[in-house]
Amino acid sequence: MPTPSAFVPHPDPWAIAVIATSVLFGLVAGHIGGRLVPLFGPARPREHVPADVHGGVSPGADDGTTAGTDKAVAPPPAPRGDDEGPPPPRCPHCRAELVFCRWFPLVADRCFRIRGACPHCEQTVRSHPGVLVLAVLGATLVGLTALRDPVWTPLWIPAGLWLVAVGAVLSVVDLRVQRLPDVIVRPSYPVAAALIAAAVLLPPGGPHLHRATDALIGMVLVTVLYWLLWRVRPGGLGFGDVKLSGLSGLYAGWAAGPLGALTAVFWAFAAFSAVGLVLLALRRLSHRDPFPLGPFMCATALATVLAARPLMPAL
Repeated sequence: MPTPSAFVPHPDPWAIAVIATSVLFGLVAGHIGGRLVPLFGPARPREHVPADVHGGVSPGADDGTTAGTDKAVAPPPAPRGDDEGPPPPRCPHCRAELVFCRWFPLVADRCFRIRGACPHCEQTVRSHPGVLVLAVLGATLVGLTALRDPVWTPLWIPAGLWLVAVGAVLSVVDLRVQRLPDVIVRPSYPVAAALIAAAVLLPPGGPHLHRATDALIGMVLVTVLYWLLWRVRPGGLGFGDVKLSGLSGLYAGWAAGPLGALTAVFWAFAAFSAVGLVLLALRRLSHRDPFPLGPFMCATALATVLAARPLMPAL
């Protein structure tokens, strides 16, 4: 019996399996990734206000949680010089620092990964619902696209789902505290590179060496472009956006070539500007308020992957 292929849209077991697996992945990734959101504070930590020594409430937590202890909560240590201000990931309850895995964007502690329990205070960190919604929506789109688009092969699906998982977490964190944490962005690169390499080099869709070359060129072009924009006006673009740009360029270049990668950059800034202008007009945002670019970078990279071509009118 021939192996089922994403080239033919089957309304039977193969289609059901793809959609079910994609949705299940979105649920799991959204639940696990949602627990990471409360661990990150704003890029510039708020001034610490010590708790009342007689058992008051400490307002130092950036997520609004309280500490009902009878001791004053110690202020967090000074931020590390190589991160230029952002605090390390911390438990939202006890403010203890949590260590992440070196090669994967997850907390190293096994209990936290399984139950979401802080290894220091053993309180459970709740999952942010926004990550779950974005992950399920994105994973469903990946599954549907894999069934209808003949360009997609089965090995494209894991690569697309990885972008959904990482993008959902980073988008919510960036919207919440205007940060793109290194502990999530940096280890996402080797995983994405391995999945994309499998998609372009292994059968049934490979080997397509030109797609691997396009991915690398897209990553370099987009990273250099964002770095130049950051150098010209450091206050207008965060360096976290520069760090994320390579990942978005890698995906867009893989799916649509260097032109597709540059087009994704254009649409990210266009959508960013349009939404910002609407919020300004509605007085939900002022000229001095920070507004995150990361969600638009992730969205346009995913849109380019789903379209498998540059995001421009077909001529």
